[in-house]
Amino acid sequence: MLNPRDIFAVAAHEYKEGIEAAKEPAKLIGVSPERMAMTIMIQEYSDPRLIRIRSGNTLFTIAALPGPEAFVRSYNGDTADNYINNIVDLIDTAVKMGFVKITAHSPSVVTRLVKAALKRMGRKDLKSWFDSERQMLTIDVVE
Repeated sequence: MLNPRDIFAVAAHEYKEGIEAAKEPAKLIGVSPERMAMTIMIQEYSDPRLIRIRSGNTLFTIAALPGPEAFVRSYNGDTADNYINNIVDLIDTAVKMGFVKITAHSPSVVTRLVKAALKRMGRKDLKSWFDSERQMLTIDVVE
């Protein structure tokens, strides 16, 4: 098991969009874009209003939205197969907590892993859709 700081380091390194967005601001303050992305991730994860979950070497935050809806972020330091299992744990936990709609910003590669997790779960009451324009993935619990 990695310690949380190492998970953030791996997640920041893999977050290409975040590194690109951090290049100029990082240059202004004299740190690497990866360091800036990692610092932002740690600050986000530390928000006391969020629910934090750990599964394997993946850290998740859940922001409860109005109604039984949630917005999820993940910080992954695990292998792809383990990440799929960690997503299964997250979805199971979120549904047990009463959330019926779970939304996340999700690049297409992560969306494929989430879809693999849903398939692995084999639950017919979970449906997902991906908005490619906004890069948002939503999972609904349907009755």
